[in-house]
Parts: sequence; C-alpha cells; structure tokens
Amino acid sequence: MSHWLPVSTLADERSYNPCPGCALNIPALSKKSAIKQRCNSEKCFFNVILSDTVGYPTRNAKVFAAYLPITLSTSWSYATSLALVHLSNPSLPTSSAFSSPFMDKIEDNVLPLSVQSLYTDGSFHPANDSSPSSMTSAWIALDDDGLILESSSLQLPSCFPSALRSEIYAVILGLNALSHGSSISIYTDCSQLISLWTRFVDAPFSPKLLREPNHLLWLSIRQLIMDRNLNVDLIKVPAHGDDIYNIQADSLAKDAHSSLQPTVSPLAFCYAPCLLTFNSLPIDMNIRHFLRSIADARALLSFCSLARFTALGSPSLFDWAGIYFCLSQIKGFASHRNGRPEFWIFRIKLLLDMLPTLTTLQQRKPYLYSPDWLCPQCNSAPEDLNHLWTCPYILPDLNPCLTHRSEVD
Repeated sequence: MSHWLPVSTLADERSYNPCPGCALNIPALSKKSAIKQRCNSEKCFFNVILSDTVGYPTRNAKVFAAYLPITLSTSWSYATSLALVHLSNPSLPTSSAFSSPFMDKIEDNVLPLSVQSLYTDGSFHPANDSSPSSMTSAWIALDDDGLILESSSLQLPSCFPSALRSEIYAVILGLNALSHGSSISIYTDCSQLISLWTRFVDAPFSPKLLREPNHLLWLSIRQLIMDRNLNVDLIKVPAHGDDIYNIQADSLAKDAHSSLQPTVSPLAFCYAPCLLTFNSLPIDMNIRHFLRSIADARALLSFCSLARFTALGSPSLFDWAGIYFCLSQIKGFASHRNGRPEFWIFRIKLLLDMLPTLTTLQQRKPYLYSPDWLCPQCNSAPEDLNHLWTCPYILPDLNPCLTHRSEVD
C-alpha cells in the first residue's frame, strides 16, 4: 500500500503508519486525501497480504491523529497497489513459474561479452480456414567485427497472437541469452517496437503500463535489463532493405513456422516478477477490459439460460454470439429514455420473461393474490405475458406490441 501501511494485520489492522522512505511521509500530509493519492514511484510500495488487511479511505477528511483507527474499505486501486509491489520491486524472488526446463535450457546458452549487436525479427501468420495463427521469432548475435557468433529461431505459443508480439518476443529471447553486464545494440525493422520501447522501457515505470497490451512482455524486458545490468540501445533498420543480417533474421523467423509448436506454457516465456493468469494462461492485455469481458460472458450465459429460450429448444439452436452482438448494438438497450428508466426496465423484463405479471404473482404468493383476479385493465382475462401483448387497455407507453415494433423499426 502506498504512503501508509497497516501497523498490524491482527488486532490493530485498521491503524496505519506512514510508509518509510516515502517523499510524502511528512506530518502536513497526514490526511485521508493524502492517503488516497497513490505514488507512481517504483520504491513507494510495501507488501501487504490482501486477505489480512483492508483498503485505504474512500472519502476525504480533515487532519487526523495517526494513532487513531480509520474506517476503511477495499477497492480496486488498493488491490492494484499490491500487485505493483511485485511488478516494481526487484528484490522480491521471481515466481516459480519461470523455473521451467525451457527457461533453464535458454539460461545455459549464454552469449559471450564480445557480442556487440543483435538483429531481431518476428513473423506472424494470422489464422485462416485451414490453419491456426502462428508466431515465430529469431535473433542473430554478432561481435564487433560483424562475425555471427550465434543465432536462434523459435515458434511461439499462440497466446494473444500479433505481429508486434512476435517482434517483442524476439527481443526478450535475445536479451535472455546475454551475459551479465553486456552492452548491446539491437537492430530491428519494427518502428512500432522502437516507439513503444521509448514509452515503456526507457521511461520510468508507471502503473499505466498495466493498461497496455503485451504489458507482461514489456515488464519482462525491464526485469531482464535490471537483473542483468544490461545497456541496450535500439536501432532502426529499413524493412526489406539490403542489410544482409536483417534479411537473414527475417528468413530465420519465417522458416520457424514449419517447426513444431512448443509444448511449454506461455508463462515460461515471461520474465515479469508478477503474473495475473486465467485458466493457467497469462493475462497480457488491459486487465480491466479482460475482467469486463468475463462479466459480459457470464451475463450472456445467464441470458442464454432464460426460460424463454430453454422452452423453445436446445441452446445449440441459437446463435448466441449474434444475439449478444445485436443487443450490444442497441444504443438505448441499457440507457434511460426521456428520463423514465422504468419504461426500459419494463420492456427488458417483458422480452426476457421476467415481468411480475398478476398470473406470476398468483403462482408465487397465492395467499396474497386471489386466483380469481383478472387483468386490472380490462377485467376480462388473466394477466399473463400473452395477454399483455393483446390487452387493449394497457398504457400506450408500456404496450409490448409498440415496444416490439419500435425496436424492429
């Protein structure tokens, strides 16, 4: 937790002391508003077990005595700050996920200090009807005389496949083969790689990096440079030019598509000090977007399980992806209309067989709703869903026939 730390995780877990070594650790900033501010420094975080403590204050207040307990609540920002401990503290041990035989094999192949330059390249084949997507990477190591000392090419796991990802992998695998204290120039024909390197590697660490795709790979590069004390300089070479080494690296990467798919987990290719995984796969995209997609999938699953659909037949009869896409394209599907959200609630519940009609209430609570009661609008038929579509006295704004017609139009 940034700036303020819990005194104890047991009896006094709601009392907080200033974070030692923090630039904001001064009495003048002993406010809840100051506690809420999260420092972006890589050194201003402390390891706190989430299950043993709570989050920081969610509302501002005047100056308080540091020894008094504070009413706190958990938050996403607090959980993020805990993850940042592992993402930014190089002294913490690396996860056992990186001690795989594959990584051990790469560690054994350490290049000599005479290596002065690396040519890296990646290749990406998108999926088609006949074959899945394929990513490969390759690097060539040269000494100061331009002599090729070593080269390597590899097919990569197809996890979040993209052309840029294959280029980043090539750099990681090349850096992982360097000796400690190496000074190296990396030549690449990928302009996007150099642009993102300036933002994510050369610049100080920022939590905003976690919002970016491939953030685990960028964190792996930062960790490799830090652990091995590497001095790295990226140089752009023209794509499809006359540079013989770049042409050779490109050929190695393309030829690797014919090799076997690696049998190791994608986790073995990451060197980041902390990983978030889902079903044993690394989450290498905007974490909030990933969690939102899981929530959307669960909502769609609940939607698929409604009685309206199960009564019509097997779930395999419906194109759920198409249904979800159509619902997501309706601009007013989950919004208010004319300041009256109850009308939208009525329509949604009606279409999903969730409206508490009089017939439904009679079945749920027969001791409150007499079975002899009829539709209160026309008093001529039981008020069930079918009657709501035909009742001539129903409110015009709530008429399901008009609702259905307006949605179709």
